[in-house]
Amino acid sequence: MRRTTGILTLLCASVAVAWGQPQSDVVDITFDKLGALYHKNESGNAICRVMKAGDRDTCRVAVELVDMEGKPAGYRETYELASPFERYYYVPLKLSEWGYYYVQVSLMQADSVVFSQRAGFGVIPDVTLTQKDYESPFGVGAHYARYGDWRVADIQQRLGIAWVRDVARWKDFIGKWSDKPDPFVDYLDRHHICWLPILDYVDARHGWQDQKGVWRWDEDVSNIKKYIEMNRGHIDIYESQNEPSNFAGWNQRWPHPQGQKWRPQGWGIPFTDLVKQMHDSVKSVSPDIKLIWPGEEEWIEYFDDNRDHVADHIDFTAIHPYILWRKTPETSPFYDSFYRTQKQMLKSRHISTEIWVTETGWTTYLPDSIRRHFPPVTELQQAQYLVRNYLVQLYFGAGKMFWYELVEEPFGVHHPESGFGLLRYNAQLTVKPAAVAFANMVYNYRYLKPIGRYRAQERKTYGFVYEDTRADNAPVLSIWRQSDERVESIPVKYTRSLTGVDIFGRRVEIPVIDGVAHLPLSMSVLTVRGFDPRDLKNLYELQEQD
Repeated sequence: MRRTTGILTLLCASVAVAWGQPQSDVVDITFDKLGALYHKNESGNAICRVMKAGDRDTCRVAVELVDMEGKPAGYRETYELASPFERYYYVPLKLSEWGYYYVQVSLMQADSVVFSQRAGFGVIPDVTLTQKDYESPFGVGAHYARYGDWRVADIQQRLGIAWVRDVARWKDFIGKWSDKPDPFVDYLDRHHICWLPILDYVDARHGWQDQKGVWRWDEDVSNIKKYIEMNRGHIDIYESQNEPSNFAGWNQRWPHPQGQKWRPQGWGIPFTDLVKQMHDSVKSVSPDIKLIWPGEEEWIEYFDDNRDHVADHIDFTAIHPYILWRKTPETSPFYDSFYRTQKQMLKSRHISTEIWVTETGWTTYLPDSIRRHFPPVTELQQAQYLVRNYLVQLYFGAGKMFWYELVEEPFGVHHPESGFGLLRYNAQLTVKPAAVAFANMVYNYRYLKPIGRYRAQERKTYGFVYEDTRADNAPVLSIWRQSDERVESIPVKYTRSLTGVDIFGRRVEIPVIDGVAHLPLSMSVLTVRGFDPRDLKNLYELQEQD
């Protein structure tokens, strides 16, 4: 997808404009750490640059730390701003609890706040990648080359996100630096990030049909093979093309008869010919390299029905399950039914049942008068849905998942593409709440093995039971509500105490009184440890096996 490069000044959203002045002339908040990411008890600083506003003689400035709910987080100072020049305030950020916090600056006249601005930062567990974790299911889509800012990998490494899906720019190297590998490969290696490359688009217009009726892209396929050879040993798996229905002219050259460009009747047959040729060419370099085919809706069936030996050329399939008109992860067909049906279809065609989710996400763009098929969400909802979506789809059958995407797009606040990112598109690439939730998800769920689905007492309560493979298979419960709050009361005979954390790593009190555990549920996943296995054994349905 698109990306405009550039460096933006860190200016965070304001809730008011001070006395008619532009916001950038009032408050600027920066951090001393890239991404505004810190560990527990790690010392840090925020610098608040405050300019005197308007012609008023004096105003009071309040500088404080607040949590996600706006509650005080341990630091608050007030100052008088009287001189006409700017003033800098340094805020210590050493915190003893994980979570997402804000540095907030308020300008006041008398006791009224006339301007307030805040910037968010995260305090996360130490999930820093120290080696490549190929078994991790946690990934993210990114456009490193488009950002023009390679520091992004430093943040991804600290967030513990093991995989990145990004474009392999083979066209940039063939015939130019033919004796050198792609430097992006070494860059990811140094940050211990596993790469799922999408081979950059093959132009549909380059194809020609041979005497047997097969569409061919000999030059492009040969150049892709050269790129793989140049980076031998660094590419273990790759995705053939991204959404051929949308890009590289496939739908323009071979349109759908009724104009339904997402459906493959039209471009599907020549596309199948191309990917088969790519498969054979790359496998000649290394037979162990795996190829992922796009597997949306009816695509695989159409490819397999209209060309021979397609099943022999598919190692995995990939889907892009955006929720579109629906809103929450549990209201989609990907909750429960999709994976069962899809894997049955794949199995019947002798195709691998491994399915990766290579794009999925919710966007925080600001709605306008135009109705769009991506429903906008708040930053808190984005964090909530991210964790719920990963847990749901990984439980029901996804092999790995890649959030779309790592950094926001600079297309304007009303453009859906602008709000999917986990990091803000600013000079410091500061984290949104969803990034902190991602790090805590890695910390809490990387080594959990799902064993069953929780039998909820009420509709719209969801949850799964896991075994902790690093703690003698101790049981762990994830549980949440779809769109409200309530207390789930669970009878326990053997359990004496429970510990709970929310998606930001904050501790949640769970009373156990007279043989009943009272779990305070909300739209954020609650992760609960401490159950005696005997108390949980009748509270979940065993996971179905493929």
